[in-house]
Amino acid sequence: MTLITAILAGLGVGSAGLFVTWLTLVEQLPQLTAQGINLIFFIFSSATALAIHVFRTPLLWQSLIPLIVSGIAGSFLGAGLATVLPQVLLRRLFGVMLIFLGTFELFLRGKIKRK
Repeated sequence: MTLITAILAGLGVGSAGLFVTWLTLVEQLPQLTAQGINLIFFIFSSATALAIHVFRTPLLWQSLIPLIVSGIAGSFLGAGLATVLPQVLLRRLFGVMLIFLGTFELFLRGKIKRK
């Protein structure tokens, strides 16, 4: 199972979704706990990626403040909702999100024009 997860992550399937799925299905952790562990992991991996990208690509610094503010607000909103939603509903919503994002990546990603 770990090999399949590693192969899928290497092929570009969202590793966060795979990690949460692994923690809930195989490790039997509650959905909220699995998502929290994933977020802690993401903080460190994204900080490393940011450090690399700062030196390789010029950042749009004027965009950072709105992104940071909306990210923090969304985090608090999502965490608040996750604590009041029943675990069954939370797992189903997470599954729907994975299906939606997977379908988007499979069929639409290359067709969207970027500026």
